[in-house]
Amino acid sequence: MIYSRLPLALALLLTVRHAYAQDASPAIQSSLQACYAGKGPCALDFNRQKKILEHTLKINPEFASIRNAVFDCRMKTGTCLYVSEEGFGHSDKATTNRLENVTLFGNRAIDGITMNYDVPKDYITNAAIALSSVALRGFNHGLVLGSGVWGVDMFNVTIGGGNVGIYVPPNTKDAGERSTFVGGTIYNNTVAGLDEESTEELNFVGTSFDYNSQQMILNGPTEFSGHLENGQNGKPEIVLKALPGVPAGSLYMSPGSTITVNGWNPQTPQQPCYVESTVSWSNLLLPATLYGFGGTEGPVCGPATVQTWDHKPFSSK
Repeated sequence: MIYSRLPLALALLLTVRHAYAQDASPAIQSSLQACYAGKGPCALDFNRQKKILEHTLKINPEFASIRNAVFDCRMKTGTCLYVSEEGFGHSDKATTNRLENVTLFGNRAIDGITMNYDVPKDYITNAAIALSSVALRGFNHGLVLGSGVWGVDMFNVTIGGGNVGIYVPPNTKDAGERSTFVGGTIYNNTVAGLDEESTEELNFVGTSFDYNSQQMILNGPTEFSGHLENGQNGKPEIVLKALPGVPAGSLYMSPGSTITVNGWNPQTPQQPCYVESTVSWSNLLLPATLYGFGGTEGPVCGPATVQTWDHKPFSSK
């Protein structure tokens, strides 16, 4: 009797596994499309149920919110969530929406969340959607801020275990005006915590950058209040670059921010410097608390203007 029941038990197990492995993206996209057409709820709450996504979800930030979701992103290319009004256009009846308490798991062939609206000369529509308690794990680019994106508010966003935490592609259009991260951690990314390639204006308040291969690559002005920590890896932690015709990469750090390089030895530093600059019109404003802010060429390589809050020469000890 025991042996005769095994095939049935195995069939039930396979049925459960098949149900778990089903792609939920078509059903979720249908719910979103109903929302955009005014025929469905515009706040999708998943009650922390894990859903597999094999196709990109297109989210119109003017209408839809997603809450309490755990998404296992399994598409082969592209991005898991694409936030955009492309194909919809601007609406005067739009609401304020967000991704709230959302976790995305992915792989290094795809991106996590992409906000983008690449429509020329549309200066009204904004592809931004607020992020609140959002976690992005294991993506090529965790968060991509593209064209037509400005003024994004992001609270307690954690991005780690991928290639690049936050990515701003080159040549973004109608974008970049002061997006703000509050809290959160950008950690353990193997290329960079932040790779900003298009003179974006970014603001970090109480944010930690921990153990990214490089912490920041900047082409635009960035304000930072928070915590930077890494080990010795032989590379400048922060790189200030410049693009023609726009303000150069600059970093303005608050007095309470901290910089730490664990394992740093002032007699035998392993990196050329902590911050590398390429042009004299880059600016660097340093906080009071520094440990490991140095290298074989000194704390800063290159011609950037360097100031401290107390107007005294900076020290690497």
